[in-house]
Amino acid sequence: MRRSVLATLLLSSALLPTPADARPAEGALALDNVHIVEAEHNRATALKCVRVEGKRLARIADAGSKACVREASVVDLQGRYLMPGLIDMHAHLTLGPLEMKRERGRMVMQAQADDDIAEHNARRLVAFGVTTLRNPGGDLAAAGRYEARLAGGELVGPETFNAGPVINNADLPGLATAVGNADEMERVVRAQVEAGADWIKLYTGLSPELLKAGIDAAHRHDRPAVAHLESIAWPDALAMGLDGIVHLMPISPDLLTAEERAAWQAKARGGTYSFFEWWEHFDPDGPEADRLVAAYQQHRPVFDATLVAFHAAFVQDRDSPYKDDARRYAHPHLLANWNDWFTFAIGWEAEDFARARAVWPKVQRMAARLYATDARMTLGTDMSNPWIAPGISLHREMQLLAEAGVPTARLLLAATRNAADALGAGRRLGRIAPGFEADLLVLDANPLADILHTRAIHAVVLDGRLLTADALNQLEGE
Repeated sequence: MRRSVLATLLLSSALLPTPADARPAEGALALDNVHIVEAEHNRATALKCVRVEGKRLARIADAGSKACVREASVVDLQGRYLMPGLIDMHAHLTLGPLEMKRERGRMVMQAQADDDIAEHNARRLVAFGVTTLRNPGGDLAAAGRYEARLAGGELVGPETFNAGPVINNADLPGLATAVGNADEMERVVRAQVEAGADWIKLYTGLSPELLKAGIDAAHRHDRPAVAHLESIAWPDALAMGLDGIVHLMPISPDLLTAEERAAWQAKARGGTYSFFEWWEHFDPDGPEADRLVAAYQQHRPVFDATLVAFHAAFVQDRDSPYKDDARRYAHPHLLANWNDWFTFAIGWEAEDFARARAVWPKVQRMAARLYATDARMTLGTDMSNPWIAPGISLHREMQLLAEAGVPTARLLLAATRNAADALGAGRRLGRIAPGFEADLLVLDANPLADILHTRAIHAVVLDGRLLTADALNQLEGE
């Protein structure tokens, strides 16, 4: 994005009763007559005035406070609602299309980073109120280029916390790096940390020994270790010291009773059929589910369910809001990739989709049980994977979890304070308090009353700069 375009976005004044959309760099901004959403107390405050100076929140006072509005650009928000900016904990910002190429006589899968896709995603994330994200695996050089352009004012986008390529038992250029022993694990982890990785992502193909080696290597380099696991049971991985888990697909045979394990394995197919076949044999209120809940309660891992990624696959055989979102908001190259061949339901027949939808209530039940624990529950989308469009998908994730029975206040905390704490940034992000960074979301309705109100975005404050609906519409539509 050219600097002139950025300047236009930041100076747009439509739809807010204020002379200018962004105050001068040296000035202050006062957001007056606004209710602050206090999700930790499940309430919204009386009308307040929130003063922003530079990129920080400077003061919170009663509405109309002279100290709050003095020598500031005052925005009368007329009784709207203010909450911290949203945090997507599972957003592949720079990921390009998954491709098959022939190299040396054999087909190789790869997913190269794409700076244009990163910029496209960043704009739309902000338009939907996402001001921070965790990038769960990808090209650290591409992440560095994005951060440099963001710092230089060349684009509008969220702050990022990045992992390098996921560490697995096989290479996938642009997305995964293979290791075969503990020494290789140490070298890969050290190289990723030196390249700027904020955390280490471990993957499904690792043996228990290599998973433990990866956890230990990450901790030696003062980085958290997070994993996408299938064959290794989650309680066992948490007992090894794993800091976090992604995706509500705990499809380990060790989380089934002996009888159900035998029944599943007798007919199990490879690939993503396990997304529903495993659940057909799992009881979310049974003893193995109890063991999983107890492990979450004991070890308190960071967790994002990414229900939206799996639900989009389960309904892929029909038109859906996910496809509508993708057509409207996804980068054209990714959309073409999904339409051409790459989805999470490759090879599924009509019967498979019906079976997948039949187990969905079990997935919801397990989500509700896990989100009721004291674990560090957050929200993620798996953005840039099939049908997961930037920004809007985080709101759909909240809706799916609400439908599963997760209380609204808990969802708002998962999307803000919990996520900031999990990123190690809880002293500057995720809260509305003096000294915290001014990443804020202005809503037309109270999100505690209905999680769908998080979509009623009136304005976004990003790094202390106010973006009105007019500016957000430009970000969404370009």
